[in-house]
Amino acid sequence: MTLTTSPAETTVLDIPLVLRGRIIEPDENNSIEFGGRTGARFRTPDARAYAADLVLRDASDLTDLHNTPIDEILDFLAELGPRLAMDRNPLMQTAFDLCLDAGELTPPVLRPIYDQMPAMFDRDRMSRQVEGKLGKAYLDGWVELGSPGASTMRMRAIGTRQMHIIAGNVPITAALTVLNAAFTKSDCLIKTPSNDPFTAAAIVRTMIEIDPDHPVAKHFAVAYWKGGDTQIERQVYRPSRIEKLTAWGGMSSMTHIQKYLVPGIELIAMNPKLSISIVGHEALETAEAMQEAALGVALMAGRMNQTACSSTRVVYVQCTTDEDDLTLLEQFGQAVHQAFLGLPEHESTAPKSPAPELEDELRAVALDDEFYRVIGDTSSAGVVVSRTDEPVEFADSLTNRVVNLVPIADITRVPRWVSEATQTVGIYPETLREQLRDDLALHGVQRTLPLGVDLKAQASSDPEQTSRLPHDGTEPLRRSVRWVIDQSVDLR
Repeated sequence: MTLTTSPAETTVLDIPLVLRGRIIEPDENNSIEFGGRTGARFRTPDARAYAADLVLRDASDLTDLHNTPIDEILDFLAELGPRLAMDRNPLMQTAFDLCLDAGELTPPVLRPIYDQMPAMFDRDRMSRQVEGKLGKAYLDGWVELGSPGASTMRMRAIGTRQMHIIAGNVPITAALTVLNAAFTKSDCLIKTPSNDPFTAAAIVRTMIEIDPDHPVAKHFAVAYWKGGDTQIERQVYRPSRIEKLTAWGGMSSMTHIQKYLVPGIELIAMNPKLSISIVGHEALETAEAMQEAALGVALMAGRMNQTACSSTRVVYVQCTTDEDDLTLLEQFGQAVHQAFLGLPEHESTAPKSPAPELEDELRAVALDDEFYRVIGDTSSAGVVVSRTDEPVEFADSLTNRVVNLVPIADITRVPRWVSEATQTVGIYPETLREQLRDDLALHGVQRTLPLGVDLKAQASSDPEQTSRLPHDGTEPLRRSVRWVIDQSVDLR
C-alpha cells in the first residue's frame, strides 16, 4: 500500500487489484485515478486490462474448493478473523481511513463497524450459520434423501461462479460478501464501491498473507471500476462466466445491470430499501412513554447516521389532526430531536456535513406553518412534523438524522402504504406490533421490531436465534448455490 501525490498535492491512495491470489499494484503505466463518494482520491490498475481474468472462465477450476471440507474452510476463516483487527492489521486501518474520507460516516460511528468484523469470523458463529442456512453435509457430499442405503435420490449444494456488486454505505457488507462466498464454496468477483473501495481487498489480501495457496484465497477477485464501463462489463456479465449476480445498490445501479441479465445469470437483488416507524397513541399519553418512544425513533433513525436500509425516515403516529393532538405530536417531535442529540457517539453523531438540498426543502416547508413544523436542521438532527396525514413529498430523501412525523387517526391504515421496498418497521408499543405484524408482512415488510429496546444485547444473549435469519425476506445463501439432484436406479 503506497501513497502518491498528484500535481495539486492531493494525496492519492494506491489500491491494488486482487486476482485469485495475485496482487497487482497500480503504476505509472497502468492505473486510473478515481474519487470517493464524498472525498478522497485513489488509483487502481485499469481493470479493462484484466477484464477476461476477473471471472473464472472454466468451472472445472472450482474443483479444488469443491473438494475442500467445509470445516477446513471454517478453520481458515477463523484464523483470518483476529487478523482483521485494525490495531494489528495496517490494511484494515487503511480501509477504515479511506472509508472515512470517501464515505458518509463519522469516526465514532464507523469505528465500531470495523471493530465487529473479527467477531463475524468466530468459528462457532460461522458453523451455526452454515449448518442453519445450508447444511454442512450438503456442501461436502451427496445427501441421501430416503433411507440410507436404499435411496435412489441424493442432493448436493454446488458452489457457483459469482459476482457481487457491493454497497459501501455500511462497510460490513464487504465482510458478509467474503463469508457468504466462502460458505458456499464459490468463486467470487467483488466489484467495490467508490465510498468503500478497499475493505473487501484488505480482507482478501489478509487471506493471501495467511496462505496464498489456500483454495478460499485462490477464489476471490476484487476490483474497482466505474459502473457502466462496457469494455469490462461485456466480458464479465456472461452466463458462460458467472452464474449468480448479487447486487446491492440504489435504483440507478439496479436499473443499469438489467441490460446484462440473460438466461443463465440469476440476479440476487439486494434492492434499495426504506424503513419506517409506527407509534401508538400511548406514546403521547405520559411523559415516560413519550421519552421511551422518542429514544426508540432516534435510535432507529440515528444508528449509522441514517445511512442504512433499516434507518427510519417516516414515523406514523396514532393521533388526529385536532389541535390538542397536534400539540402533543409537536411535543413528541421535540422529544425525538432531543433524543437524537443525546445519543452516544458510538450509535450516532452529528453528520459529517449538512445536506444542502434537504436543507432547502426544510426551509421551504418551515414557511408553511399551517401544514408543517420544523425542528432542528441537517447539521445535527431534525424533525418535520406534518399537520396533515401526508408525509412530506421529499420523505424518501430524508437523511442526516431528519425524520418526518405524520399523524394518522386510524393506525391500521399504515400497512396499505408499505411494499416490498419497506425493509424494517419499528413499532411502539409491543401490543401494537403484535396487532400489525401480519398485515405488514402481507404487504411486503421484511422485519418488524420494537422501538426502545436494546436489540443488540437481546440478540447476543441467544446467538442461535440469528443463525438462520433471512436477509430482506430472502435466503441469499441458499440461492447462491446450485441444488443438484443425483438419481440412480434401484436394481435390487
